[in-house]
Amino acid sequence: MLVGPELIRAINKQRVLRLVRTAGSISRADLAEQTGLTRPTVSAVVAELLAEGWVEEIGTGESSGGRPPILLRFNPRARWVIGVELGAGHVRAVLADLAGTVVHRVKERVQSADPLSEVGRVERAVQELLGRIPQTGAPVPVAGVGVGITGVVDAARGTWRYSPHYQVRDLPVGEILQERLGLPVWIENDARAMAWGERSFGCARGVDNLAFIRVGVSIGAGIIINGQLYGGAHQGAGEIGHTIVVERGPRCRCGSDGCLETVGSALAIARRAVERMAAGEETAIRDLCGDDPSRVIATTVIQAADAGDRVAQEILAEAGHYLGLGIGSMINLLNPAMVIVGGGTSRAGDHLISPLRESALARALPTLRERVQITRTALGEDAGPLGGAALVIENLFRSPNVE
Repeated sequence: MLVGPELIRAINKQRVLRLVRTAGSISRADLAEQTGLTRPTVSAVVAELLAEGWVEEIGTGESSGGRPPILLRFNPRARWVIGVELGAGHVRAVLADLAGTVVHRVKERVQSADPLSEVGRVERAVQELLGRIPQTGAPVPVAGVGVGITGVVDAARGTWRYSPHYQVRDLPVGEILQERLGLPVWIENDARAMAWGERSFGCARGVDNLAFIRVGVSIGAGIIINGQLYGGAHQGAGEIGHTIVVERGPRCRCGSDGCLETVGSALAIARRAVERMAAGEETAIRDLCGDDPSRVIATTVIQAADAGDRVAQEILAEAGHYLGLGIGSMINLLNPAMVIVGGGTSRAGDHLISPLRESALARALPTLRERVQITRTALGEDAGPLGGAALVIENLFRSPNVE
């Protein structure tokens, strides 16, 4: 633990670095003026940050009468960060710099319900990215690993509490990965990580109140309130997929009936396609799956809809309508400035988003619907892993000691 002069020096270093990071370009004199630190203190801090690669000199600025000042800017490649998403059917991981620029990606399908097996897949994905660092040129340290995980996650303790997709109860994922990788590890619910990724690098930069709706095999929401991720009293906030939208509707894996997940998820879309095929309706879905209902997935329906198939478009519009019911209630409850729809099923585009938006706004209070923005993810498949990377960056610059 830092104490006394060492703590003061670390705090000063962090203050200067944060200002350089947000300023774009700035001189030492302006740093002293804006931080209130003495010029010798700023010069000493800058010298240390230059030596460690955190900042770089980029030439001279305009002179106010004396020698032109040397301008400084933040170096986003001072450190690498690794972000990972462990979803219901996949592991995605990225190696990125501190500005969220992705330099390498890894993607792998998940095939088991064993949480330890899939944590092993996360480890292998990270190791693969670590092995690619020499290809980037100069050896740059890795600041840490951020992992977004489907289900209920206790981020403070690094514990995976529960998931309907994996047989997991209170698994200390953070501790396991940190021990295996020898790097700092942060974990978070996947939808919350996606929300943070969009706020850090996507369409929600500067937005302090928003909800990210992840639509895939399951449905979850990442909520940001007043610029902070919201997890609730027991880190279970955001389970919008288990709100009831159809009274006495299909049975959900959680044990309830009529959950949003049963009518708006990727699995629900595939199930409806199979039902309409069984009813004898003519649809391109039949050709795409070779008339084998077991091969129908949401992607099949999206492909058919993109080709102009009426049945597929109706199925996606129906799912979008139900998603809008849940999102409309969330708008009335939380009053977000923005709702972002992401996850694999968001690839359906306007086939899904247009009816979703219409349904949601029809149920939102007039004063709220006039101001909320409903949009599709800007980061696409990178939302989850970049959200993990953003968690590392957030913690890196929150600490008074940049290491």
